Amino acid sequence: MDKTIHDNQLRRQCLDIPVMCEAQLSGIRKGLEAVPDELLKKIRKVILTGCGDSYFAGIAAVPAFKKYAGAFASSFEAVRCMDAARYLEYEKGQEDATLVVAVSASGSPVRVMEALRRANQKGCHTLAVTNIPDSRAAKEAEYSLIVHTPPFPEPGPGLRNYFASISALFLLAARMGTVKGCCDAGSEEALCRAIAEYTDSYAKAFDAMDTLMFDMAKEWKDDIGNEMIGDASMYATAAFIGAKFVEAAGKMTNAVDSENWCHVNFFRHRPEQSGLILVADSADHNHSRMTETMQQAVKIGRSCILITDTDGESYGAPEGVTVCTVPGTPEGYGFLSPLLNYIPGTLLAAYIASLRGETYFRAEDSLQKRSEVGSTIGDSRVEIF
Repeated sequence: MDKTIHDNQLRRQCLDIPVMCEAQLSGIRKGLEAVPDELLKKIRKVILTGCGDSYFAGIAAVPAFKKYAGAFASSFEAVRCMDAARYLEYEKGQEDATLVVAVSASGSPVRVMEALRRANQKGCHTLAVTNIPDSRAAKEAEYSLIVHTPPFPEPGPGLRNYFASISALFLLAARMGTVKGCCDAGSEEALCRAIAEYTDSYAKAFDAMDTLMFDMAKEWKDDIGNEMIGDASMYATAAFIGAKFVEAAGKMTNAVDSENWCHVNFFRHRPEQSGLILVADSADHNHSRMTETMQQAVKIGRSCILITDTDGESYGAPEGVTVCTVPGTPEGYGFLSPLLNYIPGTLLAAYIASLRGETYFRAEDSLQKRSEVGSTIGDSRVEIF
């Protein structure tokens, strides 16, 4: 089968990331000028929130905040937007040292705006990370970091925006650490160079990943569903890939950590009809659990893909597991992995969608598009508790 006839929008976005990288980093640094150093100096607690991919970006960014700004009893966490908007309890007396960072490329979801409004009313500082200066989120937040993502004719299901959001949070972390004196003055520039180097390495490895994912798409296109496994910050990648499987290919997916997969998902029916993606770096603390999980999965007939920064033999992947080797991060920048290691899984989802003739976010005759209620993301009721 000729792969070229299945070129697709998401694939072209993957190819564009190395092209846009320099301009994107420059745009983020321009946006950072609107975030006062005096604010960042006094922040001791950072709460990262967002919906969908933006929440995953927050998960991916927590290690960067710990690396660059993790001193003076600082605290960093990613929380779901519903929790930030309705349930999160803010520590009394620490509001002025708390920064709520709401991530949304469009800045349009009501829940993001609601989370910012609630944080404002509680006396916390708020920052919107978005690409749209006049969006709901930007207007609601005390400050806005506009990421200035370069234009692209095919925006699609959020891949370039995801790269922009994670990069912005990484650079925000480096800026915070610099002004607080937790890291060297040149940390931000060094981080930009590391991101550029890491992105370029993916450009060089793209063809091999692309071919492998097309071959796997032919095997997986008729699966009844798929699962993604990732631990710690790798959960962000697993969840993002799962989201692309739903948005692009319409496939039922589930993102989970390795321990819970072994407790629960191991028992699902028809394992031979449900492909499994595992995401893990070779130096991760969960290495032994990942190898056990793969062994368990292979023995019950699951088709497994391991996305990792080494080869299958070095990782210890069991026979029968397909290994997609991705570039390793520059030395000292291990936290960068989730910035790009979703690319193979995204390519797989995109090829499955193409092979099945699926329309991204469902066709006009779908139940979703014909529903009288439609999507409530933009008109949900606002309530502040």
